[in-house]
Amino acid sequence: MRIGVQFQTHGVDPVRFAEVAHEAASLGVDGVFLWDHMVPFVGSHDDSAWETWSLMGSLTAVAASSSVTLGVLVSPLTFRHPQILARAAATISRLAGRRFILGVGAGGFVHDDRLFGDERGTVERMNEFGSRLADLRDAVDEQNRRHSTDVVIWVGGDGPRRTVPLAARYADGWSGFGPPERWSTRKEILDAIGTRSEFETSVLLTPMDEPFESTAWRSIGVDWLIRSLRPDGGGSFDLEPIRRLLDVAR
Repeated sequence: MRIGVQFQTHGVDPVRFAEVAHEAASLGVDGVFLWDHMVPFVGSHDDSAWETWSLMGSLTAVAASSSVTLGVLVSPLTFRHPQILARAAATISRLAGRRFILGVGAGGFVHDDRLFGDERGTVERMNEFGSRLADLRDAVDEQNRRHSTDVVIWVGGDGPRRTVPLAARYADGWSGFGPPERWSTRKEILDAIGTRSEFETSVLLTPMDEPFESTAWRSIGVDWLIRSLRPDGGGSFDLEPIRRLLDVAR
């Protein structure tokens, strides 16, 4: 079972992200992820987050000098075009010299949507997600063939009727949420549909999931435990939850 950390992209100076990613790599994490929102989940609608893909470029030196895998968890296909995402991910994979995990989702965060003037309902948004995910699959495969890069697609979200089946059809991995009982019901859907070879599963953990029960997650077949971190209010990230997760899981 692999351990990852996801950094939220606000409240910390951009230079600090590479430094804290290096600290996490030194602790022994297997993956470093950024989330992708234009507006933070906390605060007001007119707050602003740093641009995720620009930040990701600054992390490639960390990956190139360590064994960590980089990833985005997740980029919304509502405002990220599949062709641009495929090229951005291939570029990061080449710069880092290793695999890159391109996590995508269906969006739906109200402040992001308002920023882009997106007033669509859930049904219309999910219909577009399926279409754009299919386009992304083709675009990523083409970039990997063209440049010999190693980009894999994960789908984040646990909607049992659309999101999870789409992950089984088009993606190389899926990231869901706890608790273990909820996660396992979505995993059963994946197993019933069937997935690509070497398909990976993960769970995105928050403070609500503590204390972590690594044995419970291991017993239901989770490949990755990824802990999401908010800024600590002092211009950085508190890595203590990652230390605890590493201690418990290993």
